[in-house]
Amino acid sequence: MGRSPPPAGSGINTEGRKNMRKFFSQPRTEGRHRGTKLNIQYFSFIFVPSCLCERYSRVIFLLLFLLSSPLWADDPKPGDFDGAMVLTGREGSLLMLEIPAEVYQGLKRPDLGDLRIFDAAEMPVPYTIRDRPTELFTPPPEEISFFVWDGGRENNLPSDTDIEINTAGGVVRIKNQNNSPGSSPVYLADLSRINFVPSSLRIQMDNRGNNFNTTVSVHYSGDLSAWRSFSRRQTLASFGGTVQDSVDLSELHESNRTSRYLLLSFDRGTPPPLAMTAFFSERENAATYHETVIKGKISSDRKKVNFDVEGFYPADSVDFILAEADSVPVLVKNRLNEKDEWSVQAGGILFRYNSASGIEKNEPFELRRGRAAFWELEATGELPFSAAPDLLIRWKPREIIFPARGKGPWTLAYGSLDCVPLAQGELLPLSKDAELAAAVFTGESRYLRSGGVPPGERNYRIYFLWAFLGAATIVLTILAYNIAKSMRK
Repeated sequence: MGRSPPPAGSGINTEGRKNMRKFFSQPRTEGRHRGTKLNIQYFSFIFVPSCLCERYSRVIFLLLFLLSSPLWADDPKPGDFDGAMVLTGREGSLLMLEIPAEVYQGLKRPDLGDLRIFDAAEMPVPYTIRDRPTELFTPPPEEISFFVWDGGRENNLPSDTDIEINTAGGVVRIKNQNNSPGSSPVYLADLSRINFVPSSLRIQMDNRGNNFNTTVSVHYSGDLSAWRSFSRRQTLASFGGTVQDSVDLSELHESNRTSRYLLLSFDRGTPPPLAMTAFFSERENAATYHETVIKGKISSDRKKVNFDVEGFYPADSVDFILAEADSVPVLVKNRLNEKDEWSVQAGGILFRYNSASGIEKNEPFELRRGRAAFWELEATGELPFSAAPDLLIRWKPREIIFPARGKGPWTLAYGSLDCVPLAQGELLPLSKDAELAAAVFTGESRYLRSGGVPPGERNYRIYFLWAFLGAATIVLTILAYNIAKSMRK
């Protein structure tokens, strides 16, 4: 009984099964001797009939060659980036550089993925990025000035009309002083001359070696008009060599306003103070942060101000510099690019005005996400902005650490959307005892806005890749047309 012919349309599967059996039963040497054409025919059970493979084998290889062109493209070089800075340092060591503002300004990615280190041979060098260690310091103690307030008016707080101050806000004298005999002593302490909010106030009493015990209540003010009181009274005492002479001022740190004046009310019979000294707690060095000012563009209805920030700064907070006295309820928004929706980051009242103690203004706006290239300030009240304020970005720089491989100099390159993004580089975590040497900027740098290609020059590598992809598309279209035409016959 003869074998029945295969059903119509099954020629591909029948031919493919023959080739598959032949391929797995064939010795390996035969495959090598018969060459590439035989190998394509063996694999025709996966793709197309053998007749088509034999006819289009060269075309298929040409197509695979063209489509694989992006895979054998060269690794990125310093010239592929918008910006580059040349660095030197001690060979063979770990070099550390604080990433400068120019790099953040030229970045194309918010995650620092388009940043690279290259050696003198233009080979990529592994690196890691970390936050700069926080610098802490303790300000030295400062002696402050104090004045006697009307002892007969303990509950009658002073105002700016009772006290004469100079242009810097410092107290000059108390007006219309009228102390009542035997009244509770009250003193006005002037903190306007110190630069930091104190954590405690040490008061040296003129007790002449005698024991004493008194309580003190504290009021504080930023403008001599509005006063607030501490939540509890505190005790000062001296008994047989044991002295409690400090007033805890930690509640000042919980205030949103700068407290420039203190009013200290003691019990009756308390000896007068000889000196008052302000002490400060450890704090972060303000030099840890950098500030960048960006000009804004106001909208036609004067209700919005837009800021185009080139690059991505690691901002912790932002503020807005008003040109004149004003007060506007606002929303602070940002987004990564112009196609994204605006994301609200903060809100509050933006204000600025002059007072007897100086310029009063809002606190900076803390952010949920600070890395953004586009910012918007929107007035949410009925009144618009009188003029466009400036955007002040407060950011903390990071450090890049890399091994000084080979001989210098090394190149810090940044700003490219074409390279494969790297978030933290490829360097292993650093040990706590790792010794870091400083990487020194030589002063040689460049920044081009045209993707790393100097003006007037062509990036032939990009054109070459696009030409290959276009040719592959044309070949694939012709091949598909011929295969479809062959199968219709």
